Amino acid sequence: MNKRILKITVTLLILLKTIEGKWNATGRFRQLWSTPVMEYEGLFSATEIAKFSDDVKIRYSEFLEHRNDPTWKKKESKPQKRAFGFSTPNDKDTINDQFFSYQTKNPINSATLDAIWQAFVFACHKFVEESGMPPIEYQRETVMGGELEWTSGGVPRRGSKYCWGSLQSGGMHHDVHLHPGAALAGTIYLSVPPDGGALSLTDPRGPMPPFNVPVRMLPKEGKWIIFPGTLPHGVHSTPGDMPRVSISCNHPGDWKKFASSANVAVDSTWSHEMMSHQEKVEMMKKKRSEAKNVVK
Repeated sequence: MNKRILKITVTLLILLKTIEGKWNATGRFRQLWSTPVMEYEGLFSATEIAKFSDDVKIRYSEFLEHRNDPTWKKKESKPQKRAFGFSTPNDKDTINDQFFSYQTKNPINSATLDAIWQAFVFACHKFVEESGMPPIEYQRETVMGGELEWTSGGVPRRGSKYCWGSLQSGGMHHDVHLHPGAALAGTIYLSVPPDGGALSLTDPRGPMPPFNVPVRMLPKEGKWIIFPGTLPHGVHSTPGDMPRVSISCNHPGDWKKFASSANVAVDSTWSHEMMSHQEKVEMMKKKRSEAKNVVK
């Protein structure tokens, strides 16, 4: 019986000591699964933008001549498997793919692509800086050549499929798709008619409420829109005859750093000293005493 009483007494003393002593409260805040998107403009003058647009139009005109050539081997008429469903040769979305493929062997003016690429990489660095995301790492050949190494910073070499033009008119559109091999993807708008198709970004967190609400962004001449390459996106149709002209780019790198569901955009911790029970009692007594003195 004496041992039991002693045990209860010790427990009460421990509790009282805990109540009267100070303790620290700690917290952690994390913003999970967010997708940063950046708009950026002012990197080129109106004259430069018009020149870039003309270069895309020239190549697109050549592409149409090539496409209308009866000797050109066209794809089979059966539906083609795409990232999200199927399409047929008459689907206007396929023209985007054909023009993209055409540019792998017949690229736009290299001076234009080099200027666009430099601006895109610069904008990507600003994206990383403003979003607080990890630096972009990409692979390149070593100084000795042959082997690949991971590096960051600087300007990666513009690959043959890293930068390409697009032109839409007459109801052309681009179905929802991804750029899974790219750390970041971006588009700069060069010529935009009043009814130019909007860029539609799809919530990557899935179709369940409260998600699955697309964000539509209107194109504007000279403006970049940059986002992770794995963000589902598409382009609404441009119904008129005036062309909607743009150039898109893919930044090579470890896309998982920008697209993994484990990404944490904001992660902060803090701690602060809490007032003990005894201190709170003394503070309340002091306030009551001060109030009485005021009344007197």
